[in-house]
Amino acid sequence: MSAKLHMVQGLVAALLAGTVACRQTSVQPTSQAGKQQPVAVQPPPALPETVYLSSAAIAEAGITTWTVQPVDLEHLLVLNGSVEYDENRVLQLAANVKGRVAAILVDLGARVRQGDPLLRIESLELGRAREEFVRARADLRVASRAYERAKSLVQEKAISTGDFQAREGNYLSKKAAAEAAERALHLYGDDQDAVDRLAEGLDNHDPYPSAADAASLILRAPFAGRIVERKVTPGALFEALQPLLTLADLSTVWVFLKAYEKDLALLEERLPVTLFAEAYPEEVFHGRVDFLGSLVDEATRTIKVRASVPNLEGKLRPGMFVRAQIQVPKPESEARKILAVPQSALQTLEGKTTVFVRTHPGTYVRHWVETGHTFEGFTEILSGVRPGDRIVTEGSFVLKSEFARASLQEEE
Repeated sequence: MSAKLHMVQGLVAALLAGTVACRQTSVQPTSQAGKQQPVAVQPPPALPETVYLSSAAIAEAGITTWTVQPVDLEHLLVLNGSVEYDENRVLQLAANVKGRVAAILVDLGARVRQGDPLLRIESLELGRAREEFVRARADLRVASRAYERAKSLVQEKAISTGDFQAREGNYLSKKAAAEAAERALHLYGDDQDAVDRLAEGLDNHDPYPSAADAASLILRAPFAGRIVERKVTPGALFEALQPLLTLADLSTVWVFLKAYEKDLALLEERLPVTLFAEAYPEEVFHGRVDFLGSLVDEATRTIKVRASVPNLEGKLRPGMFVRAQIQVPKPESEARKILAVPQSALQTLEGKTTVFVRTHPGTYVRHWVETGHTFEGFTEILSGVRPGDRIVTEGSFVLKSEFARASLQEEE
């Protein structure tokens, strides 16, 4: 029994020792105060400085190189933008009275000349205003005749001075009322010819040739252009000053471009602009800068630049995206050749502008670069490369992917 007891005691002691050891290995390291120490987090691996490609990989990626050298570039500032209406030649046609659209006399997209009829509307307010004008003119006619008789009678002393002054006052009051009624008609949209026709009709005891004319009005084009939007349909009711049609003269359009802060010193009004649109790849449009924005967009750090562009054929349409080249004067500081690389050579790694320099066949090293202005497909390089360096142009995006993949492989 004693032998078996000693054997059991040995097994229990071994189990207890193993349990204590396991507990010791599972406990986190603690400081002197008894608190657990934070586990160190390994930083993400940095991008490698160099990648290597085989001849087959280079051929498959289509990688080509370009030797960095000073170049004398024509200063063509390349900007992107969009076409908008010339705000001086676009109008939302509206009536100054509420009413109903009796007829729309032009279709969407129609070209109209100045004075062409666009809409016929009917308005009770306009009808009442015309009735008030006719009434005021009739009252003025009666008051005018009484005033003229009073002038002759007062000279003959057939009436008193007080009666004459009363008739004179009544005449002036009726005259003011008639003038106010005429101004109201002009405000509602009647031109002087329409007002004169009402006055002539009163003389003939028939101010309105037909009952429909009493409350109808023709809205006409204030300038030549094109109907680019219809906001109502025949029979629709509308409120005063509610837009009914949009008329635009597209013979000239505005093009708004976005220029970066660093390019602002190169820009000035009257500079020539050459425009290219994807819709017309074989055509070139020309204009001039006529406005430079006064505010910098805080989000994009760009400044609005406006160019006025002739558009007699109407090919440039509002909302269309365009690419612009602005021929800017060369600063005296850049009278010499500058160091520049093709734009296709520039990539972004870790938020920095990067080029890839070939040091040996199949060996490519990344270089951070500081850039300046961009002209004619080239970007000025202020630092990061030297003349004679061979940089990757075509296929630079493939190398960017290779650097990222190499970084992941190092992490594994």
